[in-house]
Amino acid sequence: MRQECPGYRDEWDLVFRDQTDQTIKRSRNIRVRSAAQGLPAPARSLSPNADEIGVNYFVRNFVSGQSSSRGCLNYIPSVYREDGEHPTLVVSMAAVGLVALANSTQQPDLANLARAKYTEAIHNVNVALTSPVESIKDSTLMSVISLGVFEHVSEHKSWVRHVQGAAALVLARGKGQFTSTATILMFNQVRADLVLACIHNKKPFPVDMIELQEEAAKHIDASGAFWLLGTLGTRCADLLMGVRANTEQVHWPEYLEEATMMEREFQRTVMLLATQEPYTITQNACGAPKIIYNGRVDLYKDTWAIRLWNNLRNLQMIVYEIMVFLLNKILVTDLTLTSAVLQSLKLKLQMAMQTLSMLGDDILATIPQALECLSSASNTPSVDLSFHGSVSGGYILTWCLYMVGKCPATKPETRKWIIQRLRDFGRNMGISIALRLVDDIIKIDQFADYTSSI
Repeated sequence: MRQECPGYRDEWDLVFRDQTDQTIKRSRNIRVRSAAQGLPAPARSLSPNADEIGVNYFVRNFVSGQSSSRGCLNYIPSVYREDGEHPTLVVSMAAVGLVALANSTQQPDLANLARAKYTEAIHNVNVALTSPVESIKDSTLMSVISLGVFEHVSEHKSWVRHVQGAAALVLARGKGQFTSTATILMFNQVRADLVLACIHNKKPFPVDMIELQEEAAKHIDASGAFWLLGTLGTRCADLLMGVRANTEQVHWPEYLEEATMMEREFQRTVMLLATQEPYTITQNACGAPKIIYNGRVDLYKDTWAIRLWNNLRNLQMIVYEIMVFLLNKILVTDLTLTSAVLQSLKLKLQMAMQTLSMLGDDILATIPQALECLSSASNTPSVDLSFHGSVSGGYILTWCLYMVGKCPATKPETRKWIIQRLRDFGRNMGISIALRLVDDIIKIDQFADYTSSI
């Protein structure tokens, strides 16, 4: 009797056996036995397979996702194969996987092992950077990107330094690096991280990266939402820097006009992305208040789609916050405004605040799926949820929740809910950046009449 061919297995199944479930169970069993005996669990029992354990967990959580085909770093397999399973990349992935597993299972010994792997990976990268051949390999850049992820889910404090290092490496690779889809995706990852770092640290986006972006655009469909989002991000960072640094050499209405034009471009990108990556808005009344805010749960194709949409929303929020700042500035400082213009500006301000509120709601509705708290069968949260969730979900949500939490349109009760979620990310998932960012939101929450100061 003939059987229908089920097709090829996922490409990562051909590289590693998925031992994640067994590893988690083994870790928990060790922890239970150790607690009963009053002794720490020996890390030695995990050491022989440390790389395999870490890489498997990394792949499952950051590359393919537990319930999706496209994780947030889904382009790694091709880099891994092209460079022949490069040991530097393996160790970097293992470090991230082990620290994520350690945080999700509350295993200090695994965390120690992860830090050892991190140190080994840093050494390997530094050695690679001294070689003219190794330094420009895709695996070296991917290793640096992976170590940047480590900074999000560990206690280290050098995420921005890693982003800057990745950007320097991208520049060193030159205009000839764009030879595959993976190289474009890696460039986009570095560009997106650099935009975030520039915005948060009040720096302009580097001109040499803009020049490299123009070269990369020749090797991709530059009209797609994915690429447009990245280019809008660089412009958004520069607009924000210009407004922050302005001492009225440029009139505020000129910046408002630029922000308004950018808003229109974002709207076109939204319509394009809605065609390419549609999602469904649902209401869920099952409870789970730590996961679901106001009963709304939106369903996306996969983690990659969630990340694209939330990156877009983050940038939109920045532009609208700039508009709110500029409108308030003009309303206060320009005493020559006619009654009609005054009413028009006030209406624009009201609409900008409403849009900011809606964007925040959209982001919060991605939390259940991003944290992989939805049943694959029914897409509804399970009854006995704890707020540990997916570490990779926490990784892609942390900055998004920060944006909503600090937004002037966010209601006080919503801000308090976000503060608790970020604390959960930090304490339950070990995402240290969440704990640092939440301090900013707490300060904002203490001011009842908070307005945007960009």
